[in-house]
Amino acid sequence: MGGGEGHGVTYKGMTIHQPKRWHAVTGKGLCAVMWFWILYRAKKDGPVVLGWRHPWEGHGHGHDH
Repeated sequence: MGGGEGHGVTYKGMTIHQPKRWHAVTGKGLCAVMWFWILYRAKKDGPVVLGWRHPWEGHGHGHDH
């Protein structure tokens, strides 16, 4: 299944191998993108989610037609 090359850590019969460099770099990059997206959405939607503002406020649409 997993191939037996490289060094790894064996614990209770299961060997965990070190990830390749591109796996680690790609994972860190995608993690950064995820956190930037979460913080961006929190900045835009945070007051609505926390109940500080109604979703229909601040869009320039009024009820006084």
